[in-house]
Amino acid sequence: MPIARRRGLVLLASLLFSAMGAHAQTDPGIPLPNSAERVKPLGHWPNGACYGACAMGDTVLVINGAALEVVDFGDPAAPVRLGGLTLPSEIYYVAVERGIAYLSLIDYGLAVVDVRDPKHPRGLARLGIPGRIYDIVVRSGFAYLAVGDHGLRIVDVRVPKDPREISAYSTDGTLFEVDLQGHLAYLSYGTGGVHVLDVTWPTAPKPVSVTKPWDSVRGLSLYGQHAYCALGNDGFGVLDLSTPAAPLAVRSYPLPGNVVDVVTAGNRLYVSGFSCGFQAFDVTDPSAPVWTGSLPYDNCLTTVVGRDRLFVPTSPNGLAVVSHAPGQAPVEVGRRDDGGHSAKMDVVGTTAYVVGRYDGLRIVDVRDPAAPRGLGRWPATHARDVKVRDGIAYVAAESGGLQIVDVSDPDAPALLGRYPTFYANGIVLDGDLCYVGDRNQGLLIVDVAMPSAPRLIGRFYVPGQYVYGLQVRDGMAYLAYGYDGLRIVDVSDPVHPVLAGQLGTDGFSQGVDAGDGFVVVAEGSVGLRLVLVSDPASPVEIGRCLTKGHAAGVTLQGDFVYAATYPHGLTIVDIKDQRLPEPIGHFDTAGTAQSVVARGPRLYLVDMEDGFWILEHEDVYQTMDVTPSAAGLRLAAAPNPFNPATQLGFALARPGRARLTIHAADGRLLASLVDADLPAGPHAFVWDGRDDAGRPVPSGFYLARLASEGSVVSRKLMLVK
Repeated sequence: MPIARRRGLVLLASLLFSAMGAHAQTDPGIPLPNSAERVKPLGHWPNGACYGACAMGDTVLVINGAALEVVDFGDPAAPVRLGGLTLPSEIYYVAVERGIAYLSLIDYGLAVVDVRDPKHPRGLARLGIPGRIYDIVVRSGFAYLAVGDHGLRIVDVRVPKDPREISAYSTDGTLFEVDLQGHLAYLSYGTGGVHVLDVTWPTAPKPVSVTKPWDSVRGLSLYGQHAYCALGNDGFGVLDLSTPAAPLAVRSYPLPGNVVDVVTAGNRLYVSGFSCGFQAFDVTDPSAPVWTGSLPYDNCLTTVVGRDRLFVPTSPNGLAVVSHAPGQAPVEVGRRDDGGHSAKMDVVGTTAYVVGRYDGLRIVDVRDPAAPRGLGRWPATHARDVKVRDGIAYVAAESGGLQIVDVSDPDAPALLGRYPTFYANGIVLDGDLCYVGDRNQGLLIVDVAMPSAPRLIGRFYVPGQYVYGLQVRDGMAYLAYGYDGLRIVDVSDPVHPVLAGQLGTDGFSQGVDAGDGFVVVAEGSVGLRLVLVSDPASPVEIGRCLTKGHAAGVTLQGDFVYAATYPHGLTIVDIKDQRLPEPIGHFDTAGTAQSVVARGPRLYLVDMEDGFWILEHEDVYQTMDVTPSAAGLRLAAAPNPFNPATQLGFALARPGRARLTIHAADGRLLASLVDADLPAGPHAFVWDGRDDAGRPVPSGFYLARLASEGSVVSRKLMLVK
């Protein structure tokens, strides 16, 4: 009998997000390659590509970027996540035998994971394999790997903790899939056709035949003495294997789209691919498949066979649960409706707001960083940026416009208003104004005083040039224009924004943040640039720093710049000397880092294929001690960290003027607690975590500054909500 296909599967484009919101644990059995110099990982929210899954009855191993998740589909309408494990790289394929899972790691070879305890999957080993593993079949302690241009690799996994490659078979072409039947292995070799090998002895596979019945064979599945072959744009074909030394083409079935996978389950055949839908056939007569129905999935690139259900990844809308009774059409009976492609996020208190291209807005409870928990969702198609204030989320959603969403009940977000755009991809809030970066329309200035009726009041546009990033500070907007560099726009009169200055680039300006008199620009392959903008008409580069990878997003906090870089992750740069910025730490992710949010020592790093990581920057804790004055003036804060208030105490040796102020991490004045003549002796003032306008400030890192009689002392504070 043939090995059932697909207990493990490949899916090239579907995206899946962890709807249940549990943290995927890392495991020392397969150590992460992440450099953690001066950074400590606290938690991970997986949200990446679902290239595949593997069914063990109603329990399904689901690929989610770099995380393997174990999900119970006993009730297909309400799947329950049981456990998970974060691996060193994106996972491309998964197969299982006797409770041991075998995973293809992009760029990292083969991983072996013990999933016998679904709540606590455990990494066992990793074996370096050159190239990408497209398919894995495991039988009797041997794993057969389809490794693209590197052909077939056979690995001895009888001792799962010690996998060893024992033989290989390679020829011209790209090997996409392998199936086993008896002592024979059948290989789909793309334009190289179908190869048959004798694997009676796995240590010495022997060629039996090579046949090229069609232009290309992308995948195959065995059923008795027949094989069904995925033929790309030519549909699928039937191959007679009654004589393995001379397979014969029986016929082919044209289908629309690009067929990339075929799967058999009993006397049923499932055909899937790009733009060809999910097609079901009865193969009671193996040489004459009869169509029995379809489901309108644009991209469903494989089928996972469970106990009595099918699991169909439907890019980019998660995993469909399908029932297919004999003689009837397939019916969707459940769905894990998720997406991915995370872009940016905002964090307010203990709640994170994450936007993704296929995911819309996700609301996540990060109170316990080791176990982020999903709350609500707003389905904003192609969401690219988000800012949240006073229970309202402002979402930039490309052609879906600026969407204003009530998130005061995080479990039930509701639309308040919308302003149309062509390609909104960035947002900055300033008072009643929302500055929207539109890649095609430039800078849009929208009055959101009435969230239900946003209105455009100003616009800055450079024909033929695209806005990739923006920041606004002190009446100036700083716009990243890709290959056209940095533009500085005076928005002190938001109705009539005017160009104040510009600076070219030898990189690709795509992210920007503003400090006190300077900005930091993420410049792609050339790293970061620090630009003096105290005279907006004449911006001057004062410092430059290469990053590990291409700098995409950037955030300033105190003396540090945090850069999201791809394909690596996070780079931390010390800018105490702005002329000589110095990289001091980094943290690698499994995909393409896009942006980073800093809240005191806590960092939130967003990755397109890897969701987001919650990290701790240890240097911030180390710098929370008081900065003393030469005259011995001291400032105390208790409690610190604090919530909701902290008391600031100091003593004056003699009567005099004292000014106590609170500043944001980038130096902006937030609140003035006292500015008066005070008597000698001890004094105490309470900061309640609000600015001078009475608005609560978010969790994060702040600076208390005391000036008296020519002396200045400061203390770093951390507000944790």
